[in-house]
Amino acid sequence: MSENRVGDEDLARAVELGRQRMATEFRAASVRYDAARDTVELSMVDGWGLVFERRAVSQFAEVPPEEMARLEVSPVGTGLLLDARDIHVNVHGLVTSFISPHLMASTLGRKGGASSSDAKKRSSRENGRKGGRPKKVKAA
Repeated sequence: MSENRVGDEDLARAVELGRQRMATEFRAASVRYDAARDTVELSMVDGWGLVFERRAVSQFAEVPPEEMARLEVSPVGTGLLLDARDIHVNVHGLVTSFISPHLMASTLGRKGGASSSDAKKRSSRENGRKGGRPKKVKAA
């Protein structure tokens, strides 16, 4: 029997890929099934949430409400698990299936635009001294 050994370089690459995934994918902090409304409430690690009807996700459509109460989040927040039925749903894929590409681009753009760098602060001060942001010039 041969042994497969993971070298230091392989391990470092895997750790870095994991860090990138954690920074760029949607991850859940908690999940709760609301039997009265037949909805799943998903809270994300960065403070926002999503509520959707159970039947909107094909894997949950045939699951009885009493079993949905056992739905849980995977340890790192990348999956929704219902082990009794061997159901595992990827959180990132689930969220992106509900969010339109236009809304996703808008949300990510707003998040990026809200960030403040030294260059942005300097540019804003300079434009303020000149009477505000320069007008856009239309190409002829």
